[in-house]
Amino acid sequence: MKFLTFVETDLRKVIPFLIGIFIIATAGFQALFFKVVSRVNQELVRQASESGTTLRDFVNGIEPYSLTAILDNDPLPILFLLIIALILILSGFYLWYKEWFGATKRIYLLLSIKGSRLRIFFSKLLVFLLIFFTFYGVVLVNLYIGTFMMKAILPSGTVADHLIKSFLVYSETIPFLLPVSVSTLLFKTAFLMMMFCMLSVLVLWDRSKRIVGFIGGLVFIGGSIAAFIYMNTRYLYTTESLQLNWAFVIVFMAASFLASFYLLKKKVSI
Repeated sequence: MKFLTFVETDLRKVIPFLIGIFIIATAGFQALFFKVVSRVNQELVRQASESGTTLRDFVNGIEPYSLTAILDNDPLPILFLLIIALILILSGFYLWYKEWFGATKRIYLLLSIKGSRLRIFFSKLLVFLLIFFTFYGVVLVNLYIGTFMMKAILPSGTVADHLIKSFLVYSETIPFLLPVSVSTLLFKTAFLMMMFCMLSVLVLWDRSKRIVGFIGGLVFIGGSIAAFIYMNTRYLYTTESLQLNWAFVIVFMAASFLASFYLLKKKVSI
């Protein structure tokens, strides 16, 4: 079986799940964003009323609202998308575990196919990365829809120009969600690869050693996350923090990949 056949099969099985998640992401973000923008509009009306002027005259004397000003002051819509991103990270479990359960137990067919078992691993890794690149696109589409909502709800003249561009450049919240530069994109991609490798250790260890493996995998992931959080609470210069984060990602990605390779090749049996 060719590598692309593995990828195509995984994509077909994950697409219904993704469609549901992305519909929830869009509906939730737009509902929350509508509430945030509506509150801003109500505040403008209130301030205009208190100033004793018409709304048109009042808004002519204020700074236009940017997407950055609205979402950085009330980041609940961004936090909602961040929760969606965390759920998508757990899709790594779905990509692996769906093979062992159900009527077909497809994993046993895959393991019996001649050739390297790493094809199974890399096909799921590629699909995992495609999920997040698609998610980044969904986030941008939602921001784009949000700009139309701002212009429709807020009074004329109160919405700034270049909403999305300025948001990506100046927002303090969007870097948690989207890569806003090439270097950030490379780091987020490496980070996602590390997360998938770590989830693979948990799943493959669980499938080879059952409860002991599952507990060991949880300890490994939990310890790694705790180490990463602790490392980022230390006072370091920006360059030092960046170098340390890259070192952490590379080391844990390599260790997790080697452990996954060993478990898949030696411990997971048909």
